[in-house]
Amino acid sequence: MNEQKKLALISRMGALREYNGGVAPVIMPLVTLEEYFDGAEGEAGLLCNSPEEPDNDTILATFESVRKRPEVHDVRIAIVQCDDGEWPFSDKVVVTTRASEEDIIGWLPSGFEPDETWEGDVDHSLRSRLKFRRATASYGSGMTNRNERVCS
Repeated sequence: MNEQKKLALISRMGALREYNGGVAPVIMPLVTLEEYFDGAEGEAGLLCNSPEEPDNDTILATFESVRKRPEVHDVRIAIVQCDDGEWPFSDKVVVTTRASEEDIIGWLPSGFEPDETWEGDVDHSLRSRLKFRRATASYGSGMTNRNERVCS
């Protein structure tokens, strides 16, 4: 694990660590794929419950390919836990898109299937800026997906 990159990522969490003893509150910080995986060196833990046990490079490449799709605005990682000495943990992936849940699930390889999914609309001001009908946020631990409001 790259200690300097870990500390840079943790610094993005700001008051999160103070607020909830290292466990994320309902509103979780969203970081880019690159911020989350760069320097993790096997420590990221995303999809750690998958029977296929994909490595970080495979997970990153998969979500980069999702992000490149024309109907996808962005893919972010929601940090859910920040323990001292550990790489920030997430079991949640946020996909902002016009696509349906079924489409998103269809883009994922074996071992990336969601445990759960939710969907929600973005607020009016963000919708007009992004020109998307809805935001789809996927959260996972094996991979639990959740579609909900996107915060700017």
